[in-house]
Amino acid sequence: MKRFWIVLLALCLLCGMIACRKPNAERTAEEQPQETPAPETDPTPVPVITPEPTAKPVEAPTPEPVPEPVIDPGEYGIVAYEVEGVRFEGEQLSATGIDRTYIELNEDGTGTLVLMETEIAITWEPDGTVLTNGQPYSVLRRIDAETVTLDYANAVLTLMRGVMPKAPETPAPETEPEPETTLEPENIAAEPLYPGAPYGASDGMIDRATLAGLYRWMHELPGGFLYSLTFDEIGEAAGKQGRDNRNNDGRTHSANWCDAENDSITVTFKDRGDGVWTCCAIAIVGILSDEYNAADISGFPKIASSTPAGTNPTESATFELKVGFSDTKATVTAAIPTANWYAKERSGSVRIYCAPSEEKAESSQSYILIECKESEDKINFYLSSFENLETLEPLSIGGIEMQGRTYDNIGMHWIEYYGEIEDGVWVSIRMSGV
Repeated sequence: MKRFWIVLLALCLLCGMIACRKPNAERTAEEQPQETPAPETDPTPVPVITPEPTAKPVEAPTPEPVPEPVIDPGEYGIVAYEVEGVRFEGEQLSATGIDRTYIELNEDGTGTLVLMETEIAITWEPDGTVLTNGQPYSVLRRIDAETVTLDYANAVLTLMRGVMPKAPETPAPETEPEPETTLEPENIAAEPLYPGAPYGASDGMIDRATLAGLYRWMHELPGGFLYSLTFDEIGEAAGKQGRDNRNNDGRTHSANWCDAENDSITVTFKDRGDGVWTCCAIAIVGILSDEYNAADISGFPKIASSTPAGTNPTESATFELKVGFSDTKATVTAAIPTANWYAKERSGSVRIYCAPSEEKAESSQSYILIECKESEDKINFYLSSFENLETLEPLSIGGIEMQGRTYDNIGMHWIEYYGEIEDGVWVSIRMSGV
């Protein structure tokens, strides 16, 4: 009987287990046991490696800025000359007379710049700044250890250490002069090689005073006007056409004016791209600066800012200028010639440039600068840096009596008139290259 109850109890437990189980189709994948197949062989024990602590990466040091190459002291002579896109070198330098150009840079920062036998005392800085009388004059740039360039007016001169001009030759003892060779008609080109190129059926001979005056007249013209002169315009100024040197290569061409002693001016021309040939370089041989600087040029054409008043019609222009750093504004009206004068407002002032074209206006060193300040002290802010200061007679401008003075500053010569318009409003009218 006892055995019967044990079997009955086992059957009850079995039925309870069957009742509690779900059919296999109803069991979710999550509820189904995941069997891991046993490895066929015992796995090889894998050693555990504990990594070393990673060191913080070391940042590469920021490279120090490389200083700009400095200019070394020494003597440098000209090897090339570039102006208005035309480059002269080798024998061309002798033909233009600029081969007698060099610069001496002394260890103590002093030096001498010789431009075609004209000496200019300078001081210089290792960064290439060139000064005269303490004011910026030009800039030297280092090309390599032996070569530098020098900015000069509209040109760039390339100079090399140790290249110095030849000493002037000692004139040979006078001998009987050889018969003069005249330029026979058959030796004169019948026509220019290129349309519009410099051409003259002339020997180019003029008297010495005119020759010296011609060079001074051209030399003193603002660069923009000088490099706009044509062969015919120079011939009209000299009173005679120049001698065609017949060296036209389609890019440049030169002509020559000389005196009875065969001292001469050579003018090189280039095609500016529209078929018009204009001056790109001038050189004089045999006449030194003391002579041509004293030459009379009163009879030469008046060009640029030397044109007499009334030569050209004018147009009135009005500008509103800020008075210093105040909120006050002043109105300025000017009668501006319609030919070769161009007004540009800039930084609270107006500059009226004299230039051969509007495109070249802002590169001109010939202009009138008008600006307004709050007081006379502000007008005289840079007075301590003025050199060669001289007082001029007062001048009435627009009904205002203005004080006048002339001086040198920042490498330029200035004429200035200034005065008080009303309380707190002062005006300065400065002119350079005019």
